Amino acid sequence: MLAFTKTLNKWLTIVTAAAVIIMMLHIVIHALTRSLFDAPIYGTNEIVEYWYLPIVALLGIPAAQLQKEHITVTMVTERASKATASVFKIFACILGALVSLSFAWFGLMKALENMAIGSTADVSDVITWPVYFLVPIVFVLLAALYILDAVLIARTGEPELDLATGRPAEHDAEDRTY
Repeated sequence: MLAFTKTLNKWLTIVTAAAVIIMMLHIVIHALTRSLFDAPIYGTNEIVEYWYLPIVALLGIPAAQLQKEHITVTMVTERASKATASVFKIFACILGALVSLSFAWFGLMKALENMAIGSTADVSDVITWPVYFLVPIVFVLLAALYILDAVLIARTGEPELDLATGRPAEHDAEDRTY
């Protein structure tokens, strides 16, 4: 399980970084060709808006879950015993998985609808429907991560384990290693 989460973390980081770099290069080339040659790259704004940004934003959701970087309110669990905190965390993970699966189902229905109509960007003919399938993929992945987290908590009894390292999650950003 730990090998899976480490590999997943690595690939999410690589794909997201690649998308950001490609997006930056695309924007810079677009700006240069527009300024120097009066020939902008067709559909740059639409490609950035409908392709690059959703990839970067959506892949950040499971990456944050893997690295325990989501905002959490620990007012109850930090005062509870380890066993009680584990029960609360398992319940929260199950709830998170159910909500994630609901988002995945809604996203899949919307993606199929957009595929059926051949969705394109606003006024241009840049195709956008394939990127909608990233929503159900990401949220199914997130649900799987919640379930893995719940299983790990149930096995170890430790409510604050980091899925990427298998050790207790660090709460201080200065001590975090990447």
